[in-house]
Amino acid sequence: MRRLALILVLFFLVEAPARGLTRRPLELSLAPEGTYLTEEISLSADEVREARLPFPGRINPGNITVLEAPEGCLVSFIPQGFASPQGPVAEEIHRTRAELSEISREEEVLSLEEKWLLGLSPRDLARDPLSALKRLGLKLEEIKTREAELERKRAALKKRLLALEERLALKEETLLSPVFRCERAPSTYTLKLRYPLSGLEYREERRVFVWPEKSRVEFRLGLWLTQRLGRSLPELRLRYEVRPRGPALYEPPPFRPWYVDTPPIGILALKAPGAVKGGAPSAEPLLEGRLYRVPLPALSPGLPRFVLLERREFPARVRVEVPAYSLPRAYLAVTLRPEVYLPGGPARIFLSGRELPERKLPDLRPGRKLDLYLSEDPWVEVRRRILRDYEERVGVVKKHLRRTLRWEIEIKSAHPQGLPLTVYERVPVSRKKEIRVSVTADPPWNELSPQGRATWHLTLSPGKPLKILLQAVIERPAP
Repeated sequence: MRRLALILVLFFLVEAPARGLTRRPLELSLAPEGTYLTEEISLSADEVREARLPFPGRINPGNITVLEAPEGCLVSFIPQGFASPQGPVAEEIHRTRAELSEISREEEVLSLEEKWLLGLSPRDLARDPLSALKRLGLKLEEIKTREAELERKRAALKKRLLALEERLALKEETLLSPVFRCERAPSTYTLKLRYPLSGLEYREERRVFVWPEKSRVEFRLGLWLTQRLGRSLPELRLRYEVRPRGPALYEPPPFRPWYVDTPPIGILALKAPGAVKGGAPSAEPLLEGRLYRVPLPALSPGLPRFVLLERREFPARVRVEVPAYSLPRAYLAVTLRPEVYLPGGPARIFLSGRELPERKLPDLRPGRKLDLYLSEDPWVEVRRRILRDYEERVGVVKKHLRRTLRWEIEIKSAHPQGLPLTVYERVPVSRKKEIRVSVTADPPWNELSPQGRATWHLTLSPGKPLKILLQAVIERPAP
């Protein structure tokens, strides 16, 4: 009985499959410092002695972080040189290059055969030269046809090789051997490592959807990922870190007063404004960065994949602003108060499903009111016309120079719905008592600052032109 039990135990020990080397990617980390892969590696006691683990790209052993190791063990890595990358794409590249080599060898044979046939003399054509010449011509034609087929095949293989090399950016892999110093040798060595990952590209993409009819704005933040490791990356977790930034805003040009007691400036001349310098204030040192952990589907080599990180929708007030004191144009603006932090950067803007020019967005800070200028509004046309501009001498005893200016601002909208409209215009003001200024507007403005900034708050209706008529009368003592 004891002998039978011993035989059974020995049978199961011999027949039990040896646990082989396993590597399981767990998490892909994307941070400003770089791209890292967290991986779990398991080795049996026999495999540890001769293990040579390949890592993508050139990796310094000091850059590998051991997150978990067998209890009571210290782990280090010894470089063992470099090797060619492995995987399906690398194998396909090797087969393609072998086919190209076969084509080159066959072309050399055909070339030698063609030279030999062309070098034959009449004495080499035996007793029937005509029949021999006919067979020679057919053979040469056959060689030319085969050479053309090989050339076409070579072009197709080169195109295929170029596509495969695009999917495999790595030129080599680093071989490292793990060394364990343990108080007590375990049966299985399980490691969790974090190391820099080469061959992966990513870029952020922000999409902003503006719905004026819903008075809402939707923000979407995602990543385009492309890995070129030469083999598929299985499903794992994605860890992406963003930090506050402070990009500049693209806003209407700054307002400058029109003082008539200084040398004249051509405010009514339709000149393009200069570039806006400065811009947004410097970013405050806030701890409002965000960390995203989302499931990442399997990544095939060389095929881009979009991963949505966050989708937020906020109530917003969409409006059109027209700074009429500059080159006549309209700006699309949004006022919102976000509830969470969202990182800024280049964004694609969509207005009611139609795409606007891409621009940079600032960081969205929670609880802060934000006036965001999206872009020049392509669906609003602004025209400014000078109706009257003349100067005359008035007065019987005391002569004065009177200048009368009359101009019109016309705004047309192609938006399918009505939108709030804010118009800014610069009207003349004087800081000297001897110079009198009188300005009227139809419709009258809602606000007028001491510096002469007039503001209208109106409603822009679709297909209905809106006109503002202004007149300024400036009187000064005659020289």
